[in-house]
Amino acid sequence: MEDINKDQKEFWNGQKGNIWVSLEQKIDEMLDPLGDAALKVLAPKTNERVLDIGCGTATTTLKIAKSVGDNGLVTGVDISKPILECARQKAKKKLKHNIDFILADGQNHKFEFDSYDAVFSRFGVMFFGDAIAAFSNLKKATKAGGRLTFVCWADRLENEWMEVSTKVASQFLELPPKSAPKEPGPFAFEDLEYLKKVLVKAGWSKVEIKKYSTRNSVGRTVKESANFLSRMGPMSVPFEGAEEAIKRKVILSLEKSFSNYLTDDGVKMNFSTWIVTAQKD
Repeated sequence: MEDINKDQKEFWNGQKGNIWVSLEQKIDEMLDPLGDAALKVLAPKTNERVLDIGCGTATTTLKIAKSVGDNGLVTGVDISKPILECARQKAKKKLKHNIDFILADGQNHKFEFDSYDAVFSRFGVMFFGDAIAAFSNLKKATKAGGRLTFVCWADRLENEWMEVSTKVASQFLELPPKSAPKEPGPFAFEDLEYLKKVLVKAGWSKVEIKKYSTRNSVGRTVKESANFLSRMGPMSVPFEGAEEAIKRKVILSLEKSFSNYLTDDGVKMNFSTWIVTAQKD
């Protein structure tokens, strides 16, 4: 049987996965406010079992583990071996024994049926090759009455951190084509009605989607911001493979562009997301 998510597995287990690990601290600084907003909605309870899809380097996994307590359980799932290895090391350092990790594709992994009180994700559900099949599979793992909560990117044009960076970088780098609407990629679910339809077709009920937008810092200075965002998003791999002279041009152009967003609190740009909740009947 053809692996519909083969390209994603190769991508996240290659150079991109290693880049992500190297930028872990900066990524968390950028995404924490968004993930925390979704965690507040999830409100994990003591003794609950929670599935963290696309858990990355375990930032949200560790926070959920603290909420569910020693008698609860958090299962972090990711398709990237280097990223998940980083997650395991972080959990080990924190001496957390109520966490386990699975190197797997959430779309088709055979989770134990009806075993989790909740499913959560911070930007980890937009890359499924078959979104309906994926959310259906996650529903099977959820107990009756269990809940789904995740945060994903909304309209790409409202996400300055991505739009501004890629527009600048495209002048010097050959970037991969933007994913088509509703196709696997960061903005797979920017269309609210499509997102709602996917979840309903997957069998979830009481679907609610709310816009959550904020201005977040992407760095304390324009230089720091340029060095960071040049290695994020679709430009990350092309940038890493570029000649040094091209890299310098990208960085200098990003610095110039980011100067328009510099505040007393660093370089602040728009972030636009959906916070999504649903329930299994």
